[in-house]
Amino acid sequence: MKKAGEDEPRQPAQGTLSHIIRLYQGSVEFHSAKPKTQSVRSLYLGEFENILALPIQDVKRRNILTIRDMLSTIRGNGAANGFLAAARSLFAWAISRDWVEINPAAGVKPMPVSPLPAWTPEIVRQAMETLTPTLKRAVILALFTGQRRGDLCRMKWNDISDGVIYLVQGKTGVPLRIPVHPALQAHLERWPRTNEFILTTSRGRPCRPDTLSGGLYNAAVEGKIPKGFNIHGLRKMAATLLAEAGCSTHEIAAITGHKSLAMVQHYTASVNQEKLAKEAISRINASFLNEKETGS
Repeated sequence: MKKAGEDEPRQPAQGTLSHIIRLYQGSVEFHSAKPKTQSVRSLYLGEFENILALPIQDVKRRNILTIRDMLSTIRGNGAANGFLAAARSLFAWAISRDWVEINPAAGVKPMPVSPLPAWTPEIVRQAMETLTPTLKRAVILALFTGQRRGDLCRMKWNDISDGVIYLVQGKTGVPLRIPVHPALQAHLERWPRTNEFILTTSRGRPCRPDTLSGGLYNAAVEGKIPKGFNIHGLRKMAATLLAEAGCSTHEIAAITGHKSLAMVQHYTASVNQEKLAKEAISRINASFLNEKETGS
């Protein structure tokens, strides 16, 4: 016979880092953030696992730097910066509740992050030859809609009507109506419909954002595609292709859903300048030079 409380989880000691993290995750401030933000913060707060028993007042800047540097080495600078953001949020909340007086994560410099490279037609062709059917479909859908991985995974077959994909972006809440390109339509007609969602795994289950990111990462490790290219790089390629086709920043944003035109310009900075320059120079009206010259 089990003793009373034998199976009950052990509660963290009051005032420890573990205790404060639990309080924070149960707070109004934590739950006022978007579900994805909550999930990401919880993920990175898990990196404190080796010092959870420390009183929160004993957590120093060096502890934050140790974890940041470890993540930078193992998972990259993006993960290191994600941890810093979560740690700052945690300690800012702890200060507001009088658990600590100093935020050890405040002022810690984020790691430098290189801009995500846009895919190229050559890499897309390589991907079409080497990736799994699920990842191939994700590449095509991302390329012709310019959407983030979470929005790609949420797209359903019944979101398509009269040649238009209807969606509301998860990050921005922006509603979009994206015309289906003929090339995308041809692919959609061939893809299996084993689920209400367009992107599914080999078992017919809905794809998750991490499935796409992890799949492309593994493909790069295996040499199937170059390293450093992810779903967001396809979003950048989509914006670049639109820019090369002569679309304005407003037209591009109408597809990608960017609220900031400056961000669209950032994504399209690598557009073929020579091609655009040729198109621009060809529009100059030089008819005045055809007039008969006078004088010498």
